[in-house]
Amino acid sequence: MRIFVALTALALLGACATTASAACDRDCKLAEVRNVAMAEALPADMRATENGAVVKQLWTQKATNLTIHGAYAGTKGDEAVLVGTGTGADGKPAVFGLRVKTVGGKPREAELVLTHQGEAGLFPPTIPKPRDPLFDNLVDPAHRTPAAKMVAAANAYFDGIEKHNGKDVPATADCNRVENGVQTTNSGQFVGGGCNSLDVFAYIPEVRERRFPVVDEERGVVLAAVAFWIPGGDYKRIIDGKETTRHYDPRSLLLFEAFKIVDGKIARIEATMRNVPLGTSMGWSK
Repeated sequence: MRIFVALTALALLGACATTASAACDRDCKLAEVRNVAMAEALPADMRATENGAVVKQLWTQKATNLTIHGAYAGTKGDEAVLVGTGTGADGKPAVFGLRVKTVGGKPREAELVLTHQGEAGLFPPTIPKPRDPLFDNLVDPAHRTPAAKMVAAANAYFDGIEKHNGKDVPATADCNRVENGVQTTNSGQFVGGGCNSLDVFAYIPEVRERRFPVVDEERGVVLAAVAFWIPGGDYKRIIDGKETTRHYDPRSLLLFEAFKIVDGKIARIEATMRNVPLGTSMGWSK
């Protein structure tokens, strides 16, 4: 039996149905993503991709134990994203992010980023994976950031990755980043400090296909869809004062990356990601 579990305010989703009305609110948009994820089949006129490849059926439509950890939708726009975990028809657990765009009350686009163990550099140690509740909290109106500035902050972060320097990234001192359920900042497991420590990404020269399908000013959340270009090679690093060399295989990395922004600064980052062959497009670039 298929099970769909909500760990956040998504418990309300089942009661909200999408209509042709332009008044579809945030809960309504999130409900539409859930409906698409659980549908037995996709509409014939709906375009869907999985890790950049066009598909006729989504992994979520046959998966079990789907557990949602993050729900992203703004008061404006017609797109919403859910991220979570589940077990595929093959019995293998996976991390996923699903974006759905609805036009005139009907779903028209579905974009799935799906990762199993070994398909990305990181995978959660436990399924379901924990999530920072800060992303769901409303930001006090006095500390909210205009949509354009939130997108600019996220772009500054991606620019910092390309430059391998985070000095121009507006981030809080206690900002942390979690990737596929694994904390990669301020952690003894990884080199580097907080969200401004971007020199560790010297092997990523380009962040391509940048899109921002969700901007939620009330919660201070902007969600980006991007592709990291990783040509591969050997890169020197300084670890504990000693120079070492690490090899990176060529690949692209597809991501849904969410930023929590308060007072114009990035306070948290959470990414859902998957390795793909170098040059693979997310499939939605203009």
